[in-house]
Amino acid sequence: MKQFFTVLGGMGTLATESYVRLLDKRTPIHRDQDYLDYIVVNHATVPDRTTWILDHSKPDYNQDLIEDIKQQSLLKPAFFVLICNTAHYAFDRLQAATDIPILNMLQETVNEIKKIKPDAKKVGLLATRGTVEAGLYDHYITAAGYEEVKPTPEIVDMTEDLIYHDIKEGGHSDGKKYHELVRRMIEEEGADIVILGCTELSYAEEMNPETEYPVADSQSIIVDRSLEKGLALRKNN
Repeated sequence: MKQFFTVLGGMGTLATESYVRLLDKRTPIHRDQDYLDYIVVNHATVPDRTTWILDHSKPDYNQDLIEDIKQQSLLKPAFFVLICNTAHYAFDRLQAATDIPILNMLQETVNEIKKIKPDAKKVGLLATRGTVEAGLYDHYITAAGYEEVKPTPEIVDMTEDLIYHDIKEGGHSDGKKYHELVRRMIEEEGADIVILGCTELSYAEEMNPETEYPVADSQSIIVDRSLEKGLALRKNN
């Protein structure tokens, strides 16, 4: 297979399945051969990213991802897609393991805000405790000229309950919980738009789309970038 890309997934599996569904759904097709060529690495046993970020004595997830990147680099994909916001904590370390570009989900998400909510000034964030406490989105948000609105400890707890209890453990989303999180960030914390900074939240958005408040869905956005680059590969082949 030539002119393909590799998806580094499994963090978690439902979120990776959501990425693939959205990618295939948005691909303009008339026959089997119109779909994009890609490899999905569903590495479900990668250690939890937040656990390591909060305590470096725990298993380091980066070792598993670096091994995946090196293995896949031998096949020479055109680019990598990393389906996990929190894994971007060591993005430079992962990129250093290969000469093949890895799409930066965090940068792409913030770039898209000006299209979704052109008048936005305050950007809220819903994400795992690891992403929030490590400030993974901080630089991208402030560099783009926005004021960041971080979730309160209570909202982080509610977010992780949805991510870990409902989706990762239960295998399903809870639309009511998801919509309440977005509402609180907008109405109570004053955000103009909310970044869904965890692919489990993107899964929640796919299952129960937010229709009242503006969100920047990190996974949906990286799907669009993947599609653009994938179609360009097809065109240039």
